[in-house]
Amino acid sequence: MRASIDCAVLMVPAHKHWVDPLLAPDVLPNGRFKLHPLGLDGTAWPSGRVRDTGWSADVLRKAALQLKRYDVCLLPIALDTLAWTRLALANAREVIDTPLVGISRDLKAAGLQDLLALGMADFLRHPVCTEELKIRLAQRVAASPAVSVLNDSAVDRARMSAARIDQMVQTFLSPAAGEPFRAAKARIVTEFERQYVNELLLLHQGNISQAAKAANKNRRAFWELMRKHEIGADLFR
Repeated sequence: MRASIDCAVLMVPAHKHWVDPLLAPDVLPNGRFKLHPLGLDGTAWPSGRVRDTGWSADVLRKAALQLKRYDVCLLPIALDTLAWTRLALANAREVIDTPLVGISRDLKAAGLQDLLALGMADFLRHPVCTEELKIRLAQRVAASPAVSVLNDSAVDRARMSAARIDQMVQTFLSPAAGEPFRAAKARIVTEFERQYVNELLLLHQGNISQAAKAANKNRRAFWELMRKHEIGADLFR
């Protein structure tokens, strides 16, 4: 089991002023999560720094090899870089293996859905909640077949907050163009169930009984949800 998660943080120049606070030593103080600021070419910041103008749409593709050394990569996104991010993801989707987690600022659900369709693994909204950041990073590592998720004793809430559940629901609400009501409803329910079960197992370090209790479901019913979505508890232990 891994002792730490190494997370690259792409320092998109236009967003440096609101991404810098994430790199403060007190954001992830326990040492298990290590943030590594990188320029858009995948080299260490500030030596990899690029100018705000003239960005290439294939920077992520070119940085794919350098990003392989990290477990996950944070990518800040806002309205002024949304078009560039779409192109960068489209060009890199067949060569980049490192899970990309977006940090979105003032983006609507439709824009985020586009990015997810282009290969972004997950996203958080700015300003980032430290506890949510740790959970999402650990989830991305758990989802990778090559990496085992770490135990994090700091993440020990009995239940997810109502605000977190509301955010999960809002993530799924935007329907695809022409998507029928019944199909949209089935998709939303499926995605919500899968993420809800994943997060509770992560919070309770793979203990099915505790996760079921937090969900106010009996253990067998919770296990049936796990089987339905092919979720194994071992990844979270």
